[in-house]
Parts: sequence; structure tokens; C-alpha cells
Amino acid sequence: MNPKPDCILIRVFHLHLIFAYPNGIWKGLCETCLDSAQKTYLEVNKNKPSCRKGKCALCESKTGVFPVELQIPDFSKGVVKKDVDLCYRCLKGVDEAYIRHKREQVEMENVHH
Repeated sequence: MNPKPDCILIRVFHLHLIFAYPNGIWKGLCETCLDSAQKTYLEVNKNKPSCRKGKCALCESKTGVFPVELQIPDFSKGVVKKDVDLCYRCLKGVDEAYIRHKREQVEMENVHH
């Protein structure tokens, strides 16, 4: 059961926690941010853009990363768009979470009809 229903859970293999949690930990993204990250994943697989060296915002690995636009809630400004770097492994986790989330949405629609 997801403790935050507005967040979609993504499995992340955190650099500093890999020995304690070899199967990964859960991080959450809202649906808008999940869509944005999944689009980046699809573009990476389709166009094979070059990555740059950086630190992944989800797993903290220092590796090749790709920029993803996320929307961060801000009490004074509403929503702030921010580019964060995600590694390919986390983008793959985002894609898996996206597919799972869309499948759950379809199942919920079928239950209500």
C-alpha cells in the first residue's frame, strides 16, 4: 500500500544503501513528474543522446546522467520547474513504474464501469 497516494513509487538502487537494501528502496514522484521522466527515458532509448557526467538525483550515483524537468511545489511561488539529473538505471525504474501506474489506472477504470 502506497503511504502517499499522490506519489507513484519508483524502485531506486541508492548508492549508499545498496548493502542494506540490495533490492532497492522506494522513492516517489507525482504523476506529472513521472510523465516527464518517462518521456526522457523514451527519448534516451530512441535517439541515444549523449549523457554527461553528474550525480543522479534519485540514487546519488556519480555516473552518466540525463536532464529531466520536474515540477517542485513551492509555497511562495506555487510550482517551480527544475531540471534534475537522472541516471539510466533510475530512468529505467521510472519506465517500469509508469507502465505499472498506467496498468493500475486501466484496471481501476474497468472496475468502475
